[in-house]
Amino acid sequence: MASPRYITPQKISLLVLMYLYLVNDDDPSPATIPVLSFILSHSISWVPSNARRRSSNARSRPSNAVSRPSPRHADASFPIETYIDVLHGYDSDMPGLSLLDVYLKHLWGMDSFHALHNLFENIGNVMLTSRASLTGEELTDFGLITETSPLGLFVRRARLEFNRLQLDDTMKIWSAFLAFRAPTAKWSERLAGIASPGVDINTTNMGLKPGDDLYEVVYGHLAQDVEKSAEVSIDDLERLLEFQLEKLQRLGCRVPDDMKNQLGNMLGSSGVVLRQSHLVKFFDAWKAGVFTTAFDQLHRYYDYAMQTREKIHYQYALLHMAILQADFNCFGEAVAAINETIATARENQDMTCLNFSLSWLSHMSKAYPKQMKGVGYMGMLGSERDGLTFLKSKAKETKMYNLLSATLLNEAKFYMSSGESIPRALECLYQASHLNIKEDIKNHGSHMLLVSTLYSRLGIAHLSSVHTDLFLHCFQAECPIDERIRASCRSALSTIPCGRYEEGLRILKTIDVSAHRSLKFHQYLLLCTGLIKLRRAICWTDWEACKHYISSLRPDSSTDPELSFMLSEAHIDYLIAREYYTDAFDAIEALTVSRKEDSSDILQRISMLLAKAELFRKVGKPARGFSIALRAASVSFKARLMPSLWSAVGLLASILNSLGEFEPAMRLLRAIIPQCLENEDHRLLGTLYSHMGDSYMGLAGTTDISTHRRLMSRLAKMKRGVRFIDKTRECHERTESIEGIRDQYVKKIILCKFHRLPEGADIVAQELAVAWEQGMEKFARH
Repeated sequence: MASPRYITPQKISLLVLMYLYLVNDDDPSPATIPVLSFILSHSISWVPSNARRRSSNARSRPSNAVSRPSPRHADASFPIETYIDVLHGYDSDMPGLSLLDVYLKHLWGMDSFHALHNLFENIGNVMLTSRASLTGEELTDFGLITETSPLGLFVRRARLEFNRLQLDDTMKIWSAFLAFRAPTAKWSERLAGIASPGVDINTTNMGLKPGDDLYEVVYGHLAQDVEKSAEVSIDDLERLLEFQLEKLQRLGCRVPDDMKNQLGNMLGSSGVVLRQSHLVKFFDAWKAGVFTTAFDQLHRYYDYAMQTREKIHYQYALLHMAILQADFNCFGEAVAAINETIATARENQDMTCLNFSLSWLSHMSKAYPKQMKGVGYMGMLGSERDGLTFLKSKAKETKMYNLLSATLLNEAKFYMSSGESIPRALECLYQASHLNIKEDIKNHGSHMLLVSTLYSRLGIAHLSSVHTDLFLHCFQAECPIDERIRASCRSALSTIPCGRYEEGLRILKTIDVSAHRSLKFHQYLLLCTGLIKLRRAICWTDWEACKHYISSLRPDSSTDPELSFMLSEAHIDYLIAREYYTDAFDAIEALTVSRKEDSSDILQRISMLLAKAELFRKVGKPARGFSIALRAASVSFKARLMPSLWSAVGLLASILNSLGEFEPAMRLLRAIIPQCLENEDHRLLGTLYSHMGDSYMGLAGTTDISTHRRLMSRLAKMKRGVRFIDKTRECHERTESIEGIRDQYVKKIILCKFHRLPEGADIVAQELAVAWEQGMEKFARH
């Protein structure tokens, strides 16, 4: 039969247990809490939810278009054995009978179709109709409930829906109930006064048995109905679909295959078309990257909404459409749709939709400035600072704490990306954290990732990795899947400066395979994996592999802006390593212009300054790079970008070495190397050690050796230089930089020949050959 509207055998059995709990349980018992918890978990349809979508990630997760609270999941098709698990083991007030025996006695006491009607009539007597009836005597009665209580609402809804049933549907419900309780026949056989299992009292009084014609006409189908007793009602299907929608929107994932098959079977057997099913299919197709199907399902959902005169959802239809268009790089259509959304939300005075739309528009203009300008968007909220101030004030006025928390995080991100006050950014982060805890906002992922970014910019790599690991171990279950993937990828990419490439690849492999079912997440993981392999190939001087990775990892407009810059930066490093200096200069200039036009992160602009200064040093024109490196160091110091500051100071020291100013270069390096040691960046540390070795060698070369004391001073400086050469080689061995290892061995060979030590030069040459063979063996294995 088609799925019932509301009444199911599960709800009837739940009413029997509720009646037993309210009427016959005079004294509290150890079973009170488990029984009441079980009743409430399966009878309450809706519970409040704070799962509002964050505006910072609005591009991938739109706001809930259905403006009602999200459901809490409960198994609507639970079998009769669930009651056995809950009630078994508790004693009742009747000697020799457990609580399960008493429940089965009442359950099997419904021995006729008339008894079913009596249940719905009698269950209404336990409710108090008004406060006026709450006399002193009734207040002491245990088990009475009010009409507005959760149990009272369930009872009222059940009685109303039962009274609306036609006779034929009521008979089907009765037959389904008999099939539902049939598995407990063996439990009820030892209870006195109970009719034969599987039939009602009327068949017993008439002497009917299985096989008789009249019995077969009435109850002959019970054996087949036992297999169908787990069918759910339309109301349960709506709750299940709403639960799936809440998960899809909050976590940003796809529907699992097994759940998709179960939903398809349930909806197919229900005989009705639920509009929520179209929205579930929309989110699933969207995350799968199937634009046509997602577009079609979205239209179908809101066509049903218009047919039911729910015109309040029109602005949410436009909002979903804008986010969908932007996710598939149709920015012109997205801007047109979001403008219509804002106009409609203002007309309908929907402040929630209006504020969310403005926040999403602000996020898009910041994340994709070039694409937004290309379609003619010139800004609606003025400058970014003015927009954040406006959104904060509106969020406070309307008490949209999710939007306020996201705006605070965006404000902290603004201070960090613009190079302004770091203390102000920390203040915004602490305010957002306090708000998340106070209002129970599930915004821990974005907050902890931003804190991790802040510590990495301050050069405190340990705290940065701690916050990332803390998020992955403690909060990833309740955070969106894109934040989990971003945290895992950040943890993997952080292994590149340390040379732990295999560990980074292993982290990416441990990500749940279900993430690859979404096209966007699959591409993101593919790019991160390729970036790690590209960096390792550059260190190994595997130029063929580098060409392959660069050609396959071309960033496009859909690539994450931060990841796109990292890929472009790796490409520039490859060109410099191959000594394609003209191409590298052109790439640096093009990337610098694009970063300046987009008003991008100050860290990216400083990285381009450092790349240009390094290029001038490589081509033998260090003086031209001095002012560039000095500018990068000044901006980095003001913005508290410590790793960039250390790189800039290292470049200044290298330029000073090339100009013969060894003592100032050494003083600069001594000031930053202890701090760089705490950052665990072996690639940068190896570079600084190399510059320090060059400074000592330069000082040794300029030292006067006219006296024995000065000669010993020269030898001491050379020994220190050799020690720093060895430290540099150790750092390059950790990062697997073959060119760096070779350069340090060559320096030692030159020193041995300078001291007329041919045997030492041969030993160093043998060590270089062994290191080269080991590197080639590792290269061959991969």
